[in-house]
Amino acid sequence: MSDPLEVLRRLVSTASVSGGEEAVAGQLEGVMRDSGYKPQRAGRNVFGRLGEGGKTLLLVSHLDTVPVGEGWTKPADGSLLEDGKLYGRGSNDAKGCLTAMVLGAARAYAQDAPAGRVVVAATCEEETSNKGIAELLPLLGDVDAAVVGEPTGLEPAVAQKGLLLLHVTAKGRAAHSAWGVGVNAVHAAGKDIVALSETKFDRVHPVLGVPSLQVTQVEGGTRHNVIPDRCRLVVDIRTTPYYPPAELVAIVRERVSGEVEIRSERLKSVDVDPGHPVVRAALAARPG
Repeated sequence: MSDPLEVLRRLVSTASVSGGEEAVAGQLEGVMRDSGYKPQRAGRNVFGRLGEGGKTLLLVSHLDTVPVGEGWTKPADGSLLEDGKLYGRGSNDAKGCLTAMVLGAARAYAQDAPAGRVVVAATCEEETSNKGIAELLPLLGDVDAAVVGEPTGLEPAVAQKGLLLLHVTAKGRAAHSAWGVGVNAVHAAGKDIVALSETKFDRVHPVLGVPSLQVTQVEGGTRHNVIPDRCRLVVDIRTTPYYPPAELVAIVRERVSGEVEIRSERLKSVDVDPGHPVVRAALAARPG
C-alpha cells in the first residue's frame, strides 16, 4: 500500500489550478491503479470502484485548487513537512481528502472487505464551474449515499447552504446632470439596497441558521455628467432547506422596485439526518 504522506506530497507538488488538472489526474490515476482500483478517466476526472453488490457509497472530492496568490510564508509546493503538517496549496483543500479516501478505502477492502461497493471520484473545476461533478455523475450509476471531502476539522458537516443569485435592475431616465430633469436609476437602486439590507428571516435551520442575503455588486452609470438610466444589483443569497428559492425570489420582489431576474439557482441547499448511519460512522471514526 502506498505511503499516504508521499502520495499527498506528489499530488500537492503537481500544480492543478482549476482548468489545469490533467497532470494531477494522471498522478492520482496511477495511485489508484497501484492500490487495487481499475481507474477510469472522464476528461480531467478520475474514478474507480471497489467491492461487489449491495449498496453503493460515493466518496468524492476535487483535484483543482485556486491559484497560490500572495502572502505565503511557507513553500506552496508541498516540500515542507513541519511539526507533523504538510504545507502546500491543496494539501488541505482537497488533496488531503482525496489521499485519505483513495488509500483508506483501498486499505479497508484489502484488510476486511465491507459489504457493498464504494466509488471514489476525483473531480475537476470544483473551485470554479463545478463542471467536473456534473459530467461525472451520469457515469457513476446509482449511489445510496455520498461523502464529500472538504476540510472541516474532521467534524462531519451534515448540511450545506445553497446559492441563489439574482439581478435587480432599477430603471430611470437619462439626462444631463446639470439640468436635473432625469430619473436617477442609481438613487432608485440605493433604496432597493437599503430595503434588502433590512430583510429578516424567521425560520431557523438547526445547523445552518437563516439564509444570508447580500448585495455584492452594483453596476450603474456611464459618465460623470449623465444621470444614469439603469443600475443593476447582484444579490447573493445563501439558502437553507427551510426557504425554497422560489419563496426567496418572491421575498426580494416584494421589497424592491427594480426588476428581478434569476441568474442562477443551480446549487441547492441540502441536509441529512444527523442520525444517518454514514454520519454515525464518521463520528465514531474521529480520532481521540
